Amino acid sequence: MSKLSNLSKTLIVFLSCGSLLHLKSHRNPNPNHSPPTSIDPISFIFSRLSTIAMAYLSSTAYRGDLPTLETLIARIQKSWKQPAITLIYIELLNTVSASLLLLLASAARAAGGSASEAAAIAGGVVVAGSWLRSAIFAYSEVDLKVGMVVSVVEGCGGEKAVKRAGKLIEGRKMEGFGLMVGTMMVEGMIGKILGLGLGLGLGSAAGALEAMMGKFLTYFGYTAFYYECKRRKG
Repeated sequence: MSKLSNLSKTLIVFLSCGSLLHLKSHRNPNPNHSPPTSIDPISFIFSRLSTIAMAYLSSTAYRGDLPTLETLIARIQKSWKQPAITLIYIELLNTVSASLLLLLASAARAAGGSASEAAAIAGGVVVAGSWLRSAIFAYSEVDLKVGMVVSVVEGCGGEKAVKRAGKLIEGRKMEGFGLMVGTMMVEGMIGKILGLGLGLGLGSAAGALEAMMGKFLTYFGYTAFYYECKRRKG
């Protein structure tokens, strides 16, 4: 019997978590819970496309090659598939992590009622977490961000890109953590500055500009980190 890949394991756990949460919500409905917030598909798709675009723009800007809008679009059209696959893989990992946390929260709530239900949920989370330790918990936020840069620069995608990123930044986790904190602080400062635009009636335009600038600066930092790690690795 062939060994399941990390992606296959992640998909199985994702579907299992979704099914368990769906069944539990129908078996024990909570009248105090507000209905889930709907996701605007256009905003969701735009957000992901802008992530890929900013990853491309930051990598070219770091190399001192500032393309025109037409050139940038042409480059993205030529090689967008691998970064898109990596982004989908990252979204899947994050979603499965969130699902496991939701199941843990369900176990904590069930502890006040049925002990057997709480034990079953907690046990399932432990088993799933152990099974996925090499797929989800092996990668930090830094690995995932550098993985996107790897996809853009080296043209590989998905799990391969994230693994490649992990090998590149091996031994430099603390520097990567500092970079993550720094980019988060910069994004927060941009949010406060552009948040003034809300008071000036700019509304969604200020929010979109904030998101684009934050992503560009974030990926510019991770692009610099990628090239530095690659240089040291030889």
